Amino acid sequence: MNTGTETAMALVNEMTETAERSLTAAEIHAELMAGIREGRFQPGHQLPNERQLAELYGSSRQQVRDALLILQEAGLVKRKVGSGTFLAEDMPAIIERLDAEVDVHAVHEHSFLETIEARLILEPGVAALAARNISEAHLAQLRAGLEAVREPASWLEFKSRIYLFARAYYEASGNSFLLWTFDHILAARVDHKFDGHRETGAVAEIVRRHSYDQLLMIFRAIAEGDEARAETVTRSYLIGIAASLGQG
Repeated sequence: MNTGTETAMALVNEMTETAERSLTAAEIHAELMAGIREGRFQPGHQLPNERQLAELYGSSRQQVRDALLILQEAGLVKRKVGSGTFLAEDMPAIIERLDAEVDVHAVHEHSFLETIEARLILEPGVAALAARNISEAHLAQLRAGLEAVREPASWLEFKSRIYLFARAYYEASGNSFLLWTFDHILAARVDHKFDGHRETGAVAEIVRRHSYDQLLMIFRAIAEGDEARAETVTRSYLIGIAASLGQG
C-alpha cells in the first residue's frame, strides 16, 4: 500500500472538497501549487493518478495531464511510465527559486557557486570545531538563530537569517580568521540580495520547513558536541545546495 499516495489524495480532497465546477488545466495547476507551497505534499511522494485527479476536479484527464506537464516542465514532478507521478526531492529549492525569481547563475565578481564551493571547503570543519568548543552562550545564540528561521519574514529576511545561523557556528568555532572569512562571504551575498528579484515576497511553508529541518540537524550535532556528525550533516546540507544549482 502506498501511504504517500493515500496521504496526497487525502490532502487534495481536503483542498478541493467544496469545488462545484470542473477546473481548467491552469486552475488544477494552481490548486496543486498551493498545496505544494503550503507543505501539504512532501518531496518524493507520489501524486494521485490522472484518473483520480480528473474525478476529483470534475475535469478531463487531458486537463489533468496538461496541469501535470506544467509542473514537470518546472522540475517539480517526475513522471515514471507504469509507476505514476512523483514530486521532486528538491521541490523546496525549486519553489524558492520560482517564488523569489532567484537567478542562481547571475554573474558577479564572486558568484553564488563560488561562495558555495568555498563554504564546502571550510564549513564542515567549522561545524566540527563549533561542536568541540561550544559554550552555553554560543549554544543560546545558535538556538535563537535557528528559531528565527521559523518566524514569518520576507524572503530577503529569511535568507539573511539562514546565513546568520551559519555565522553563529563560525563564531562558536572560536577561530576569528574563519569568522572573518565567512563575514566576507555573507557581505557578498547580501550585496547581491542573494540573487533574488522578489526579495520582499513571502516564504512558502515548504521552503521554511525544509530549511529549518536541515539546520536543526546541524544544531543538534553541534549542541551534542558530536564533531563527526556536525561535519557530516553540514557537508550534506551544502552539497544539497550545490546540487540544486545544476538544475536551476
